[in-house]
Amino acid sequence: MKVKDELIGKEVLDSKGHELGKVDDIDVDFDSDRIDSIILHEGGRLRGRDRVIPYSMIETVGERILLKKSGETEERREGIM
Repeated sequence: MKVKDELIGKEVLDSKGHELGKVDDIDVDFDSDRIDSIILHEGGRLRGRDRVIPYSMIETVGERILLKKSGETEERREGIM
């Protein structure tokens, strides 16, 4: 998927310009052919966790991804161990 290749590795900034991390993966709704969320991985591969940010929270995508100002919080998924 070309869009996935373009997003993986991009820096993600909150609405104040603070770096949250880099895109590690994306969730796609294949029925609608739309991106549901971007995933940032924090910590090690086995004990780390994913920060899942809904695509609706994204303000702009360019060299970096800038998030909208929002009270909505992102989901976190724990690693396998």
